[in-house]
Amino acid sequence: MLACVAGPLLACATAAADTITLNPAADSTLIEDASGAYSAGASYNIYSGRTGNNGGGTLRRALIRFDCSAIPPGSTVTSVQLRMYMSQGQAGTRAHSLYRMSASWGEAGSFSFGGAGAPAQAGDATWIHRFSPGTPWAAPGGDFAPTPSATANVTGIAWYVWGSTPEMVADVQGWVSAPSTNFGWMLRGVESVLQTAKRFDSRQSSNPATKPQLIVTFTPPVQNPADINGDGVVNGLDLTALLAAWGTSAASADLDDSGTVDGFDLTQLLAAWTG
Repeated sequence: MLACVAGPLLACATAAADTITLNPAADSTLIEDASGAYSAGASYNIYSGRTGNNGGGTLRRALIRFDCSAIPPGSTVTSVQLRMYMSQGQAGTRAHSLYRMSASWGEAGSFSFGGAGAPAQAGDATWIHRFSPGTPWAAPGGDFAPTPSATANVTGIAWYVWGSTPEMVADVQGWVSAPSTNFGWMLRGVESVLQTAKRFDSRQSSNPATKPQLIVTFTPPVQNPADINGDGVVNGLDLTALLAAWGTSAASADLDDSGTVDGFDLTQLLAAWTG
């Protein structure tokens, strides 16, 4: 992306794209149960799809959220991929889709070795709770966008990738621009028939190599060289810093790269003034 800083004497600069790989900040499984008694916040796995008769034909919906704060504010997200390792599942190829969550949810200490879950602990997400035991979803089964952000067909044990799609890019861009709206995604499998559930390794997986990954490519914002203190505006603080460096070769205040902080640098700073 080509960006120009303000002022007629300041040059254009090109920001190079960066790529970052993130591990989840939280993940869990919503286990269909009318009382909201079960969760799996601390389990090694998360589940998506409908169980067979042995599981009562109940649904599993996986929740996953990534902390995007390592991406600089003002960045432009250009590509997003979610990688997850499917380690066990019902036979057959099934579509599993990501939906952007529209409400916050919790991950506490409930632990189970299977998809039936364990008694929910305080703060766990359950089928009817965002945070057990007292904060409900607007509707049982979680609050999420009506249309998926991405879909992948999942078959046997392997890594699977969702994205990059325009919808996933928009989701992550929104989380970078407004971190308070970052509630992550829900992964839903085929729910209309029995025996579609798949098991994915979670952030608590005993194998560090199979934990979920979010791979984000972004273009960081181009900093105005006149913004000497890097706070996003050119104002009196930058003027103070320039005057303190007057007559020296301080690179941060030598805006024209002449080797000396002088009147030419002051002219450039005033031309870029944002107040």
